[in-house]
Amino acid sequence: MKILVTNDDGFNSEGIRILVAKMKTYGEVTLVAPHHHMSGASVSRVFWSEAEVHQHALNVYSVEGTPADAVSFALYGLNLNPDLVVSGINNGFNVGADTVYSGTVGACMEALKAHIPAVAFSADFDDFSKAMMDFDEVMTFILTHSLLSKEYLLNVNFISRKHSKSKGIIITDLGFRPAEHFFQQSENGKYKSRRRFTPVSFQAGTDLWAMEEGYISITPLKFANQTTSGLQELKAKVGQSE
Repeated sequence: MKILVTNDDGFNSEGIRILVAKMKTYGEVTLVAPHHHMSGASVSRVFWSEAEVHQHALNVYSVEGTPADAVSFALYGLNLNPDLVVSGINNGFNVGADTVYSGTVGACMEALKAHIPAVAFSADFDDFSKAMMDFDEVMTFILTHSLLSKEYLLNVNFISRKHSKSKGIIITDLGFRPAEHFFQQSENGKYKSRRRFTPVSFQAGTDLWAMEEGYISITPLKFANQTTSGLQELKAKVGQSE
């Protein structure tokens, strides 16, 4: 396979170095990622005007922009035609509502827009050991079961540091965990956004439940904001036939 590797933590982060090394087993790898740390960028774009691109080595580039910018430049600036886009390995889980903000997922959304299968990988914060241990098992699972799709991306979260061994790989839905949001002001007068999660029992079969119970989760995420159930519900309310 021709594989494009990207992320939102920056082109020289630990997670992407691990991902590149792992993906070389599966094909020809090109790395195009943000030049700077861009967590929380979702699928935003800044690369509409002039921006700088750096080439660091053969098939290694960084873009002064977002993860989506990096993927777009790879596809239409470098004219790559990858069979697969992989993003990560993110330093921190991308589960539940966090997937809306995630630049790791956003890069895959940009790939999906171009009808290219994509996989987002995330690990527990500052702990890539479980991802390294289970990565090949997850890739084998994905390829053996033909899970790659042009209709949705795969959002993979490895197990947390509190579990010594994975209980297995399961397909999950997005979960939800309530949080209290607040801001802290530093001595220099600047503010920083903070959140505190409210204790809750996670619904079985969700990515949050899998994270808590020690399973590796694979969650399919649809492109953009499409909703089949919402479409059907609104059509029924206005009496519009299928």
